[in-house]
Amino acid sequence: MKQFFKEVWQTFSAEHWKEISQRPAGKGLGFFTKALFFAFIIMLLIMIPTFVKMPKVISEQLNKFDALQLSGTFTMTSPIKLPREEPVLIIDTSGAYTELTTERMLITKDTIFFRPLFRTRQLSTESLKDLKNNREQVKWFLAMLVFFLLPAILFWAYIAVWLKYFLLILVLSIILFILLDLTHWRRRWKEFFVIGCYVSLLPLLVEVIVGSYNTKLLVPVLNIAGLITLYLVPAVILAVLTLGAALCVYYHKK
Repeated sequence: MKQFFKEVWQTFSAEHWKEISQRPAGKGLGFFTKALFFAFIIMLLIMIPTFVKMPKVISEQLNKFDALQLSGTFTMTSPIKLPREEPVLIIDTSGAYTELTTERMLITKDTIFFRPLFRTRQLSTESLKDLKNNREQVKWFLAMLVFFLLPAILFWAYIAVWLKYFLLILVLSIILFILLDLTHWRRRWKEFFVIGCYVSLLPLLVEVIVGSYNTKLLVPVLNIAGLITLYLVPAVILAVLTLGAALCVYYHKK
């Protein structure tokens, strides 16, 4: 990460942009990937209070239920382990597993065992039918499920944002190359692409941090299949910074 922060510092100096623009496209993508990871880390730190309040929020939502009726039967010939080696979740109705060992959650035919921190808790599947009288246990169980799903959610969110910005930088570099090709500010397409990768840190920070509070502040303009949303504010910031850095390259050369 030392090299990453050194490169971040270089982007604030106009005299470095000539050298930055000549770097390979792969190096630019590497910086962009690290920048997105750094932005996600900042977002997680900011959201720590939200995670701490999660059990309380779940408890408040459970107050809206008086009962939840579940029905159905299923049998298994062998346990399901997630992951297969050193599992954190086991689903088993065959009776092979009856208590928690190293895993975090065990779902059997009659009981759900889970360990949020250090203390093992258990919840009867029958108690799910009466949330009103078992709210405390159900609260911790649902909070545990949320934390189980969180890594997968973050992973796919990272992939989605990475793809969105990669395409955004790619399209932006093509547009700027075409628009400036007939001017004295012309640059090679690869230079615009590399510059776009290196200026991506600020729009990424704006999107993941502001978006974690209120996405409307980012001005959504396009939604693709309900999975990827294009926001106007970070897109404009990316375009302005890319053009500004390209001009720094030209005037430094002059």
